[in-house]
Amino acid sequence: MFEMKDVSEKTQMHLKKVYGSLMTCTGVCALGMYMNAYTILSGFFMQFVSIIGMAYMMYKVTNIYLPENERIGYLWALAFFMGFLVGPLIHNLYEFAPEILMQAIAITTIVFGSFTAVALFTKRRSMLFLGSIISSIMSALFWYRMVTWMFGSRFGMDVNSMAYIMVGLFVACLYIIYDTQMIIE
Repeated sequence: MFEMKDVSEKTQMHLKKVYGSLMTCTGVCALGMYMNAYTILSGFFMQFVSIIGMAYMMYKVTNIYLPENERIGYLWALAFFMGFLVGPLIHNLYEFAPEILMQAIAITTIVFGSFTAVALFTKRRSMLFLGSIISSIMSALFWYRMVTWMFGSRFGMDVNSMAYIMVGLFVACLYIIYDTQMIIE
């Protein structure tokens, strides 16, 4: 791939493993979307069973006493059922505007690639202090949403919604940098 002098081989292998798992889960999720959009296995009952199954798999994935291969299998099953649940939505979106899906894939790849590169090539590990900033912003977003939900908004809804989405996008970008720094450390 490319040489990184500051990052050890162990860290590089760990990053490859993390991003390999992410890529595999994305593929399994796409398979779940395809299965729900183009097969008979859909409907309310299957969605209910999927949600119950996902709750069980989330429990199993977080169980640190299970072997890693078994936890990875539960993670893949969880990704499949997540795709299974959003399959009809993605299918309808594709019927409406197919270019949105390709744009989403391209933009997500660019964001993950660029922010991972920022985290890898920074000399100081000061990005680890982003954890407190991220949690503060997420807390503010949570309380803002609760107040507007309970009392309504006196401001223009379009302006508030767009600002909320932009702040959420900013936090997601910060989290990518922070998470990569945590993997490196």
